[in-house]
Amino acid sequence: MTTYYPYLRGRMYDLLALKTLAEQHQLGPNIVPIIEPVRDSKELLTTVRALIKAEQPFSIVANPQVSVYGLNDTKLYPLPDLTELPFYHPSAILAPDFRADWLTKNAQQSSLLIAPNYPLLQAYQRTTMFKTVNGILVPNEARLRAIAGTRAIALTDPMPFLPHIAEYAQLTDEFFAPANWAYQLDGSQGFGDYSIVGHHYFDKGMPSRAIAIHLIYVTADGSLRLHHFVSDSNDSMRGQKNKFFEALQKLIDWAPTHLTGLNQTPALQDLLAYQDSPKFPGLGAVKKLALMHHFQLMHRLLSLN
Repeated sequence: MTTYYPYLRGRMYDLLALKTLAEQHQLGPNIVPIIEPVRDSKELLTTVRALIKAEQPFSIVANPQVSVYGLNDTKLYPLPDLTELPFYHPSAILAPDFRADWLTKNAQQSSLLIAPNYPLLQAYQRTTMFKTVNGILVPNEARLRAIAGTRAIALTDPMPFLPHIAEYAQLTDEFFAPANWAYQLDGSQGFGDYSIVGHHYFDKGMPSRAIAIHLIYVTADGSLRLHHFVSDSNDSMRGQKNKFFEALQKLIDWAPTHLTGLNQTPALQDLLAYQDSPKFPGLGAVKKLALMHHFQLMHRLLSLN
């Protein structure tokens, strides 16, 4: 059975999505969330506790490369000891600050190396760490895959980054992953992506002229596609509530034809239920449900495979 490794920066809505799914046991053993922490927050701590309580496989990157989380050794919300948990995956990014001891594991654990840098991976390929690490997450680049061999795990970023949200209206519907998404690398037992969040990280958000709901769905041939539902009244930043309901109405109109079968997840139903509420739930709540929908869908697909 293949394993899915969603890679998430620890934004609040990312963490709340994982926490809720863990509490509801809707991830399963074949989904291993990798969290690169960005803030020393109560949400990170409570999410980790929920994952532990559910005995859900997961990983926390030992040396995060974005934001300031890794710069402060004294934490307001220190994480519990993870070293003896059999379902925990020690992980680290192969970066200039890398230390091999971050991938120390016990006999029941599997370790993960995130290796986006070819020169560093090449330099480490004869080390003990390289020989003992269980999985190596690499971009879809031939020379990196060649070094990682059968331990290579494709870490892709299919979510397009556009500088203005309104521009997603020009894409509407696009490819996310091929029908053989579970086996994108020959011999690999896993794959990963950045879901609908993308690998770009911004420390602070800001109001936008447009609001978009991004949803991943599976087609009849098994491929994954991404649809963007974008508001219309995008001339100014005013009217966030109205913008949301414009985007939601497009989802409501589109869903009965396209989001059938396995695509009808609990998170999708919660998202559609906003049509019965006069209140704007906030972008964080919308992003949380869209992310939960993706993971609930992947859980169903992996259960089939």
